[in-house]
Amino acid sequence: MCLLAIFFRAVSDAPLVIGANREESYDRPGESPQLLPGRIAALGGRDPAAGGTWLGVNARGVVVAVTNRPIPQVPTKPRSRGLLTRDLLDCSTAKDAVDLAVKELSTKRYAGCNLLCADAERAVIIEGAEWLRVRPLPAGLHVVANRDINDGSDPRVLFSLEWLSQQDIADADSCLKALQTLCAMPGGEHPPICLHGETRGTVSSTVLAIRQPLSKSVFRHAQGPPDTTPYTDYSEQFRKLLKRRH
Repeated sequence: MCLLAIFFRAVSDAPLVIGANREESYDRPGESPQLLPGRIAALGGRDPAAGGTWLGVNARGVVVAVTNRPIPQVPTKPRSRGLLTRDLLDCSTAKDAVDLAVKELSTKRYAGCNLLCADAERAVIIEGAEWLRVRPLPAGLHVVANRDINDGSDPRVLFSLEWLSQQDIADADSCLKALQTLCAMPGGEHPPICLHGETRGTVSSTVLAIRQPLSKSVFRHAQGPPDTTPYTDYSEQFRKLLKRRH
């Protein structure tokens, strides 16, 4: 599973701040953030197996991210959820991305997932399980893993919500600092956020802040477990993306 922590309209200098750990098989770590060509240029990691992404932001400031979710019956030949994420990054607004996501997930040709579609105006989680549920997020802090948004029965989600809510969060920079600290926590006295299993675990981590204007946004990525891998700043690559908005 993966974990997403979302500050939506929680600080005055950034309507959207996100921290995300990607958890996968160690033989499928994915590629570092790069240009994702499409109708609207985007920046995000790339899964070489199918060509999709688990998290990206496009030149209009639309962020799309996916976490896996168990469902009772997976389609025989499911379409890649990462490719759906790339499709959604071709949308000009989070609202358009939500509409497309609902249309696609209604076809039942995908394995279970949670999709985040967000921009400066709205943040929405689409829960695609044995049902399809669209959940607009109110302003504040939210965390999702592989079950419902803010699921109090998930120890990692519950700990993340409690820990982040106790931090001194005054602006986007303090959000980013707190998220990087959280994403790197290996566990011990609390549930691990950075996972280290025998064959799978946390293979990368991303933190980003969407600011207005978009040229002031921040994009950092650790291509490896964030407790041992430093974050690299990709903000300049995102700024270059803005010059080729289509």
